Amino acid sequence: MRYAVPRESTLSVTDSGVTYTKRCYTIPKSLSGVVDESYPAYDPGATYNTGDQVIVPELKTIYKCAADGVSGVFPPSDKMKWVDFGFVNSYRMLAVDEQINEKTVGTDIVMEFDFARATTIAFVNTRFDSVQVEQIDDTTGDIVNSVQIDGRTIGCKSFSEYFFADAKYKTRIILDSLTWLKSSTLRISFTGDVAIGTVVIGRAQDMGVTLYGTSLEFQDKSVVKTDPITGFRNVVRYGNVRVLDAKILIDTGDFNQIAQRISEIIGKNVLWIPTKLDKFSEMSNIAYIESAPLPIDNPAKNESQITMIGVI
Repeated sequence: MRYAVPRESTLSVTDSGVTYTKRCYTIPKSLSGVVDESYPAYDPGATYNTGDQVIVPELKTIYKCAADGVSGVFPPSDKMKWVDFGFVNSYRMLAVDEQINEKTVGTDIVMEFDFARATTIAFVNTRFDSVQVEQIDDTTGDIVNSVQIDGRTIGCKSFSEYFFADAKYKTRIILDSLTWLKSSTLRISFTGDVAIGTVVIGRAQDMGVTLYGTSLEFQDKSVVKTDPITGFRNVVRYGNVRVLDAKILIDTGDFNQIAQRISEIIGKNVLWIPTKLDKFSEMSNIAYIESAPLPIDNPAKNESQITMIGVI
């Protein structure tokens, strides 16, 4: 079983001597084909009333006013007067934790990432017609990797089938064998109407175990939250998650290596990368390890159990 720890960026802004931050996955250095919401930037000299929406540009976040006559109150500083409505369109695909699984939408999206000392990029919950992924060596300017992927396959054998068969959309892409370079650029060019759920960049690593499923349970980990402005109830957080209780076959003789890697990532959202040996591929999304008892009394034992919670 292989995995990649998503690399993160931090957005920050300082107001009245207080610094506010937001975490997100790796930020693209260029992005086109995406239009953000047109709400005005927050103005400390303006007066806002219930329902007014503003953007704090440094945090790429939309805030909605929850009271009348609000002036001089920086949105991130007061959760009673301002409701965090999440990232703007271009940053939804970079959201972590409670805002994960939002979607960035656009047409013919092209983005570039700094891709230094990494081997993996994944797009989860994604819709597109086609995508071209190019890795460019920043030192030489050479394209060292180029992959073309079609977004849908109809596979029709007849004219009538063409009209009645459902299109099968590719919802996740994991490229985990890109070239490890000191400095490179990853250019991703989507065509058509595009929706991107999550973008993960990291380095593929081997857990040292083979995963084969024993039971899969679907649970609702949602939280029902009442909007203070509209009174409507919204489902927030993760929604439906997959709880996988699986057996693992320990592949390596170095028991400590497996224990160390699990201890480093337990409870963290991690991109899981299936291999041909793993008998369960549903968890090839983002999930975290909830429980991983290992046979410490007899490290030579080949089997153990693991519980993984699928976020998306």
